[in-house]
Amino acid sequence: MSQPIVIDFAKLSKLIINDLNDSTPSSSINKKYTKDDIIRFMQNPRKFSKQLREVSRYLYEASPNYKRLILYFACLPTFDYIVEPYGINIEKINKKTFKNQYQKTLELLEIMNLQHEFLKVLKIAFKEDVFYGYEHMTTDSYFIQPLDPDYCQISSIEDGVYNFAFDFSYFDKYPKKLKQYTKEFQTKYNKYKNNKKDYRWQELDSTNTICIKINEELDYPLPPFNAVFESVFDIEDYKKLKKTKTKLDNYMVLTQQIPLDEKSGEPNSFLIDLDTAIAFHNRAAQSLPEQVGLITSPMKIDAIKLDRKQTDTDQVAQAERDYYNAAGVSQFLFNSEKASVAGLSKSINTDEQIIFTLLRQFERWINRKLKNYNTTYNFKVKFL
Repeated sequence: MSQPIVIDFAKLSKLIINDLNDSTPSSSINKKYTKDDIIRFMQNPRKFSKQLREVSRYLYEASPNYKRLILYFACLPTFDYIVEPYGINIEKINKKTFKNQYQKTLELLEIMNLQHEFLKVLKIAFKEDVFYGYEHMTTDSYFIQPLDPDYCQISSIEDGVYNFAFDFSYFDKYPKKLKQYTKEFQTKYNKYKNNKKDYRWQELDSTNTICIKINEELDYPLPPFNAVFESVFDIEDYKKLKKTKTKLDNYMVLTQQIPLDEKSGEPNSFLIDLDTAIAFHNRAAQSLPEQVGLITSPMKIDAIKLDRKQTDTDQVAQAERDYYNAAGVSQFLFNSEKASVAGLSKSINTDEQIIFTLLRQFERWINRKLKNYNTTYNFKVKFL
């Protein structure tokens, strides 16, 4: 029976995620993408898969609509499960051994805390399409460490489950981070340093890794909700236009006309000198609110109203409807206006179908893992 990787619990509880004394730049997204960038990336998603992943991360941080969409799907499954035996000859079963092994299986699953760990997996997977993780386990603790997807690549399928290779040149760029990884990484990195050409990419031990992919039909990573990227930018553009329009609708311009001596027939024959006109203009301007402008001129000025008809369509609302249509989900899930219980129920049922396919991936992964722990009797997990 294969044993879980066991590391010192004191070190496990203090695994450094962000070394504050390390001046090495983090991998957080600082670049701001534009709509033109999105269009260019989507013309060749295989070539620009890394950039599309970065766009998805950026929108997750910058757009509340996009973040809410990701969290909605990631939080749909509860990961409630049952454990059942299989491949057992009932006539030859030893009840005591059976119960002991069943109890050990339950204890292992309890330590793994699947509901919490798998939720973290889905949050990243729905942003980036693929989650690459490495397990850390002691006798009473467990967690999954996410790996940088820029340095990971699916390399094989074992028992219906994805395995992946890691690019060990990562530690050439971030040498101080090697201490955050287990002995397997340190050993394989030393192997890479001795032969960088042949051992840059090395597959990690499948007994300690997890890889979940949303778009299983594609052989390259593509964020699941890439279709809404342009719509997110449309929403922000229309919000800015609406804000500008509201300001213009509330804006007023006052005019004060300098009187002319029309009887003299002379051009530029003002009844008030320029200095006096300027003095009165400044005094009047100081007493006006910010939304009111003032023009002083010898010419007659016609008022131009900047407000639009009240019957104009709300472009922000239309852009949001287009956004949710592109995402393939009901807008009513995020806005109670005109929502119906029957409509919401049908929409959620449709969304759950996506989650059910992912639950099968998680099932196959956890059951592959249980095969390494089963001895006399076999048990498997089934997510409800």
